[in-house]
Amino acid sequence: MPKGVDLESDPSARRKSTRAKKMMNHSLLDDLPEDIVNSVMKGAKNEVVMPPGFNPSDDSEDEYTPMAKKGRKKNDSDFDSEEEIKPKKARRGRPPKYGSSQSSPMPNTPRPNSVPTYQATTPVIKPEPGQEETLVCLMCSETLKVDTNARFHYSVHYYDANAFISLLKPEDLKDGKAQDEIGRVHKYTCPHEGCTRRKMGYKEMCVHLATAHQQLRQLMMDDTRPGIKEVLDRLYPQEIFSAVKVKQEKGVPVPLASSAPEVDDSEDVDDPTDAKVETPKVFKVAPMFKAAPPKVFPVIRKAEVKTEGTPYAPRVDKIHNCLICNAPGRSNKDGRKLNLGSGLQELKYHYSVCVYNEGGLVPFIDPGQGSLKSEELEVYGAKFRYKCPFPNCSKNQGRNKAIGYKEYAIHCGVAHHQIEKWMVANMRPGLEEVYAAVKIAREEESMEMVDMPEVIVEEMHTCFICEGKEREGRNLSFDGSMVYQTRYHYASCYYDEGAYLHEYPPGAQNMNEEGGPKDILGKEVKYHCQEKDCSVKRKMGYKEFTIHMSNEHGGLEKIMKVDHREAIRNLAGRIKK
Repeated sequence: MPKGVDLESDPSARRKSTRAKKMMNHSLLDDLPEDIVNSVMKGAKNEVVMPPGFNPSDDSEDEYTPMAKKGRKKNDSDFDSEEEIKPKKARRGRPPKYGSSQSSPMPNTPRPNSVPTYQATTPVIKPEPGQEETLVCLMCSETLKVDTNARFHYSVHYYDANAFISLLKPEDLKDGKAQDEIGRVHKYTCPHEGCTRRKMGYKEMCVHLATAHQQLRQLMMDDTRPGIKEVLDRLYPQEIFSAVKVKQEKGVPVPLASSAPEVDDSEDVDDPTDAKVETPKVFKVAPMFKAAPPKVFPVIRKAEVKTEGTPYAPRVDKIHNCLICNAPGRSNKDGRKLNLGSGLQELKYHYSVCVYNEGGLVPFIDPGQGSLKSEELEVYGAKFRYKCPFPNCSKNQGRNKAIGYKEYAIHCGVAHHQIEKWMVANMRPGLEEVYAAVKIAREEESMEMVDMPEVIVEEMHTCFICEGKEREGRNLSFDGSMVYQTRYHYASCYYDEGAYLHEYPPGAQNMNEEGGPKDILGKEVKYHCQEKDCSVKRKMGYKEFTIHMSNEHGGLEKIMKVDHREAIRNLAGRIKK
């Protein structure tokens, strides 16, 4: 179009389009003659005028319904009793929400090409509190719950009886039992495939095998004690095999158990499919495999040993109160509910402590402190330190330190059966049963009750010259391997006191005006040992020379014998090389 043409002033200058114009709000009846229109439309209803925006080309099946006039919102009372509120129609392009009334099918209407399935399982009814099935333990008389702690409880009893030694041999087997029960050093992993790979101690591993892998069942089947068979039937009732749920293809009936509910085969008028769902046949499903025969594991039972000289025999896990700290007129909480069965080791320790507190272990375990009374003994290791005289004892393994008399006496009472000797010599009413249980346990371990060997004691003291002001002057020992350090310390203390000036004079060339040595380190004046058999051939300063002569060649004993302190004079004969 040429520039400069005003379209508003000259409408003819507009460019016309060749496209067919769309006639809006125009009916074809307007183009026909009136008489033809009347003859054709005779008896027809008047044309309904559609509202603006209505699209006549819409292919939807929705019929046009004139909109009601706007008015006040009707309350629930405005609806008739027979009318129902129509649910809202879901928006196009947005899936309906799960669980809505529009998306969920009717309760009894099966989906197309689907087969109703039923799971034939027995419902598990949880018992009310206080109504759980219980039983009484045959070994300790404790009330157990069958569905919770009964299997674990019996597994611990069998562990205490060493019944798992043949099933799982411990790596640190000694004296017929595992030494490391909680897994400080030796740890175990379950050998069953698909089970936990967590590492456990020996005791936890045994209980795990018993409860999780049916080992407790085998142990109880081999146990011939009265009442165990009834407990076995309670803990492991006869198992019932249930049908296995299998995924089915379309059109294939699903195997149902005899207890399955009946299928409603009535015709559903709302079902869009023409196919009818047939009632599936009911039959039982046999298990696909046969259970393997159980393995038989031997049970290590405690041998019944008759005690000599007493009619009493220990009972399994019988509760006992200490006859010393809970005697008439006494009360001690720690001495109550001791166990004569699985807790026998704790019982021996408790009796050893009580007997020690009364001074009853001194006649059987020599303190090595002279003729002192039990209340006058030094028992905490400040002056006397002890080592167990049995070479194979655990107290002598590794880097164990020396201990005081109290710990030493209690250890010997428990580990080396000295408490049993005290029981024989101090028998009192009620102690016979305790002695019988202790004796049977020792005989089962094939151990003998022997007298204590000679005591190994290391006497310690603080230096009588420096009185422990120096660290090296504390805890001086008279033991053969430690006496050299004690001698060297006393020789050094005598040098600080000036005791060697008369015995070993420094000489005129190394003496000051006060009579002491000028050069003590040997920077200018040096000395050498004149003894023929001495191994030290090098030259030394005055201080080193005097300490060497005192410690190695008898000068220390000579000075100590003439010392004005009595305690030091008494040491002269004890620190000889």
